[in-house]
Parts: sequence; C-alpha cells; structure tokens
Amino acid sequence: MSIANLLKRVQLFANLEADELEQLAAICQEKSFGAGEIIITQNTTGKEMYIVAAGSAEVFIQGVNDARSLVVLGKGQVIGEMALIDQGYRSASVRTTREGATLYLIESEAFYQLCEANNHIGFIVMRNLAIDIAFKLRHRNLAEL
Repeated sequence: MSIANLLKRVQLFANLEADELEQLAAICQEKSFGAGEIIITQNTTGKEMYIVAAGSAEVFIQGVNDARSLVVLGKGQVIGEMALIDQGYRSASVRTTREGATLYLIESEAFYQLCEANNHIGFIVMRNLAIDIAFKLRHRNLAEL
C-alpha cells in the first residue's frame, strides 16, 4: 500500500484531495520500531506525530506506582498529533506491541511549511484535529458525570 493510500484512511486527513495526500506523503519519514520499543515518553516535548503503517502501538499513562494502558492503536491511526499544534508536553507514553511497528513520522516544521504552500491542507487538517479534540473532550466530560 502506498503512503498516500494509507493517508487516505486516516481520519485526520479526511477530505483532502488526492494531490494533497501525495504532498503530505512526500513529507512522511518511515520509521521501524522493534517489539516493546518506546516511541513517545510521557511528559517530554515533541515536534512530530506518527501514523501507524503496520503493527500496533499501546498508549499508556505512567503513574507514580504503575502504568495504565489506555488504548492500542493500529494501521491508519495517529499518535502524537497534538505536536502539530503546540509542541507541548506529551500526555501519555506510547510503545510498540510485541510484533513491533512501522510508522510514518511527520515533523511539525515540515507540516507547517506544507501548510504555508497549500493553505487548504492546513485548514482541513486543523479542522479535523479540532473536531477530534472536541469529541474527546466531550466524551471525557460525559464520563465524569
């Protein structure tokens, strides 16, 4: 499967045109991780997001005494997408599962340059990101009722 075909399946990139997906694919860097390898460490800053191309990755929160698994992400799902907004502290850690994973990395600086060249890509991705964040915030708030 080509990178652009994978990106077409990613909700964050929904409603982008084929040529825009190709432009996005051009800034993706392939990275392979072995079994149980840490991809992102909680409370560190990040300047990149990842898209799972093969394998899977577990998102977990490290507490004082233990770690709590939140979700396992698979093909076409994104990791660390908040780095596209603020390069702030990571809210969770992420490690590959026992089969390892192949990911596509998108650095925020390369993404910003692409958005400067094609404002439509930036608008669509940021709108999709805002929709996703709003959904997660509402879901979290409802769970606390």
